[in-house]
Amino acid sequence: MRKTKFSLVSSLIATSLSIFVCKIDLTTTKTSIPEVSKAKASTKLFNATAVATTDYELIWSDEFNSNGGFDSTKWSYADRGTVAWNKYMTSLPAYASQDGSNLVLRMDNAVVAGDPVAYHAGRVKSMGKFSMTYGKVGVRAKFTQGRGSWPAIWMMPEPATAYGGWPACGEIDIMEHVNNESVMYHTIHNSSVTNANGGSTASKAATYNTTDYNLYTMIWSPNDIRFYVNNVLQYTYARVSGGGTQQWPFDVPFYLI
Repeated sequence: MRKTKFSLVSSLIATSLSIFVCKIDLTTTKTSIPEVSKAKASTKLFNATAVATTDYELIWSDEFNSNGGFDSTKWSYADRGTVAWNKYMTSLPAYASQDGSNLVLRMDNAVVAGDPVAYHAGRVKSMGKFSMTYGKVGVRAKFTQGRGSWPAIWMMPEPATAYGGWPACGEIDIMEHVNNESVMYHTIHNSSVTNANGGSTASKAATYNTTDYNLYTMIWSPNDIRFYVNNVLQYTYARVSGGGTQQWPFDVPFYLI
């Protein structure tokens, strides 16, 4: 009987990532439509029916418009850990590289000499190079679906010991997708919403364009964290009065993954 080797290839492709901070006090009641672009053009990110928010200023970005490796002044390879979602990370350049207009993160089950793990996946992080507290993150990206895949754009605190270990330290999942589902998720983790199995009650499914790029945006203020897909508000996680750091550990710098 002839044996057929199963081949899995999945990818997350990002064309741009931009970080903004408010030009004015985050607690102000002034509202206007923020402007954003790859440089300083007047393209509107949100329309008036989607969100009214404060003015922003670009402080950090990456257009991923080179060939070969990523910008090492902004990113580094993720470390391989021991927990299930982290044990297949690799620093092989083929799994995290730029193609001239995108950052491409790959996952597959190819055999790699000297590395016996069943799968290899690329992941980059800005830890130690960029972190932020409050502001707006916008990522234009697309990904392939596949059984066993879990593409995500997310944030963790720096240092990781802020308010204790996970989930007490907090986690902001701007976008995550699992397997072949037709929806993606916005998710918050902390001590008050994350259960013993790692699931969270602060999570919202949202539809997205499954065949093209989508714009994923997160706006983080001292009062709430808001998530958007293609300029439309999908989910708001609000700070609760008296909830303490168990409910709101989101007042320290977070880095991007």
